[in-house]
Amino acid sequence: MTTLEIEGRRIQVDDSFMRLSPEQQAATVDEIAQSLRIEAGSSANRGFMPNLNQGIAESVGGLVDFVNPFDKPHSLNPFPGGTGSAQTAIARGMDAIGTNRAQGAPETLVESFGRGAGQAAGAAIPAGATARAMSGAGGLIGGMADDAARAINTPGGLLAETMAGGAAQTSEDAAEAAGAPQWAQQAAGIAGGMGAGAVPAAVRMTPSAIGARQVSRAVQSAMMPYTERGAREVARNRVQELAGGPGRGEELARNIANGSEIGLTPAQMTGDPNMLALEQTAARQSPELRERLAQRMDGTSEAAAGNLRGMGGDVEDAQTFFAQRRDQARQRIDGYVQRATSGAVRPVAQRSEAENSARVSNQIRTAEQQADLEEKQLWDAVPKGVQVSTGNAKRIANELIQATPRAQQDDVPRKVRELLADGGNNGFGDFETVGEMHGLYSELRRVARSAMAGNDQNRNMARIANNIADAILDDLGARGGGGEVGKAIDAARAYTAAKHEIFDQGTVGKLLKRTLDGDETINPELTLERSVGRGGTTGRIGMEEITRAADTDATQAGIEDYMRSRFDRAAFKSDGTFSATGAQNFLRDNRETLDRLPYLRDTLTEAARSQSRAASAQSRAARVRSDMENPARSSTAAFATAAPENAVDQVFKARRPSVEAKRLATTARKDTSGQALDGLRGSLADYVIRRAGGDELSGKKMQEFLKVPENRAALAQAFKPAELRRFDQVASELMKADAARSPARDIGALSNRSPNRLIEYAARVIAARQGADLGGGGGGSIQTAQMASSRVRQLLGNLQNDKAEQLLIDAVEDPELFRLLLTDPGQIKLKADQINRLAPYFVGGLATRPEEREAAQ
Repeated sequence: MTTLEIEGRRIQVDDSFMRLSPEQQAATVDEIAQSLRIEAGSSANRGFMPNLNQGIAESVGGLVDFVNPFDKPHSLNPFPGGTGSAQTAIARGMDAIGTNRAQGAPETLVESFGRGAGQAAGAAIPAGATARAMSGAGGLIGGMADDAARAINTPGGLLAETMAGGAAQTSEDAAEAAGAPQWAQQAAGIAGGMGAGAVPAAVRMTPSAIGARQVSRAVQSAMMPYTERGAREVARNRVQELAGGPGRGEELARNIANGSEIGLTPAQMTGDPNMLALEQTAARQSPELRERLAQRMDGTSEAAAGNLRGMGGDVEDAQTFFAQRRDQARQRIDGYVQRATSGAVRPVAQRSEAENSARVSNQIRTAEQQADLEEKQLWDAVPKGVQVSTGNAKRIANELIQATPRAQQDDVPRKVRELLADGGNNGFGDFETVGEMHGLYSELRRVARSAMAGNDQNRNMARIANNIADAILDDLGARGGGGEVGKAIDAARAYTAAKHEIFDQGTVGKLLKRTLDGDETINPELTLERSVGRGGTTGRIGMEEITRAADTDATQAGIEDYMRSRFDRAAFKSDGTFSATGAQNFLRDNRETLDRLPYLRDTLTEAARSQSRAASAQSRAARVRSDMENPARSSTAAFATAAPENAVDQVFKARRPSVEAKRLATTARKDTSGQALDGLRGSLADYVIRRAGGDELSGKKMQEFLKVPENRAALAQAFKPAELRRFDQVASELMKADAARSPARDIGALSNRSPNRLIEYAARVIAARQGADLGGGGGGSIQTAQMASSRVRQLLGNLQNDKAEQLLIDAVEDPELFRLLLTDPGQIKLKADQINRLAPYFVGGLATRPEEREAAQ
């Protein structure tokens, strides 16, 4: 079919019109226009009332034709020509009694509304009787019929039925005028029939026709889920009822106004069990919503993790900075150690200990040789040819011989018997030269020394020899110092005694002592080891006696170099490391010797002190470096060397995580770019995420972690208080998300208003009208009406949720809508954007007020 606009009227013509030539099309339009002008004739058959009457005729006649199988001729019809159409008969009857009835299709919205209202009114009368008859049938059909009977057989129900029909016709005609296909026209009629905005509009437009302003409130209540005001009110009342009242609703609305860090739905933001139940009920009713909510819930963990990670930066940036800082620390430590060791004194011996001993031994022997020479010179100065008495020597010698037992007579030196004993051959006379007497004296001293040497000492022989030697000295006058001879002898003898004391006794005597075979008893290379090297008092005496025997620079240098070598050996290990204990022990053990060598003492003391400082510096440096390199002891080492995802783990393994975190944060803040601190924050955030469950975050686990004082104190080292509160907010929202995953309690239907009754009204009206239009008698007409009714019900199946329910379903994902439903409208003034948000739920079809249609757009 093709729709033409002629003389302000919409005229449908056959598709063959489009195949006519332009001239033929023009002629056809002129013919139709003339016919319309004739048909229009008078305005009496236009307007609301004529169309209302025509709608009643069509509806009542159509229903009669629907149940009358004999209206048209057919093989089973007992009336050859058929009874005819009841719809035509009723129209003629109205004309006969002067009832103003519209001719042709409605042209305006008012006429369309009148036509639909008349059709609904005509259908409501038999429908009400049928509903009363079926209300006692029981079961589902009986229950529905009882519900319909109570509704239709009341003034409000009848008026609602009539208004639904008017709105349906208005919407359907408007869709037809817009060129919509047949199915869209039917859908528009259904939607219009379910709209109640037409009720107050119709009352204003045709008060005389309706005559029922007093029942408008009842109609509004019956159709509330479909009105501009009613849909919002039903939804708001339902939400506030579940919230626990307007006051509680305001409180929950504030929770929604705060927004969500992780993308929670409005109901989840409130954390209220009933709001969660409302959300789950809506999800069960809308599969699309259920799928979107499931996807949204799956994203909460990812959103929470992203939210926390967003407060930090790249962990590897912090690791790089920490590694650089550790390299710089190593360099500083190395420099510190180098300065400490470079200032340390380490005395170095010029020669080995054996070389120094040999040099000192040589100095002693040289000194001895010099003493021998000087002694010889002194003795040579004694006048050897002068005659002296031998009486004293003979007397002492004879007395000792006589006093010596025969068994010990061999202890008497042989030369004493030969030269001094009575009756000896070639013995000394009463006087002998000084040379002879001194020669005997020297021999007796030698015998005495020999008798005391070796392992087989003969003390008696030494005693006899020394006593007789002393008697010879008396004869020489040396002991009294009388005369020229005596003085010379005393001088020589004193020198000999001193020489004997220095070189024949004590340390030097031992060093110079020889065996009977003439070999050295002590090897010269051990000279200092056997003397000065013994330490303590022995070492001091040995040094003093050596120095007295050979007081030379070479001797002094040899002893000092030897002591430096011994200090080095005691204070430094084989690997070159300093031993403070060894140094101190050496200084202690050789204190008496070093006191006689003050310069060397000070040098070695300073060496020990400086080496101790250097060793201490090295030890501290080694310890610091060891700790610095040990991840178990250094949080920076653990952070810098660990895998990025585990960088901060060592902090929370420590006894005081806050202390370790403070160290890291203090170091990170030295990075002027801020990347190190951001990286540390990112690592801390990752740790919180892992402790809270990782991929599937748990709000409970996160809250438990954040409630531990040390954990929170550790985070506070890198995060500001506001950021810590953000951690708490994310944890709280995760707990709400966890609660949303649990099945909520049953709250019944989503909306507490049932739309079924009015939907049935619309279905009956439209099905009856279509049955009348498609008409026909017999089985064909019945089948046609059933098909029409089935089509209408199929379309209505998509509209089983009223506007209030749709508003609740959409509000589940729209925080602003949800908040508006929770809020008492008497306490707020809707803004333009809020009105636009609610506009899609302002229903009522095209018969609503123009300003309401503009708001809905």
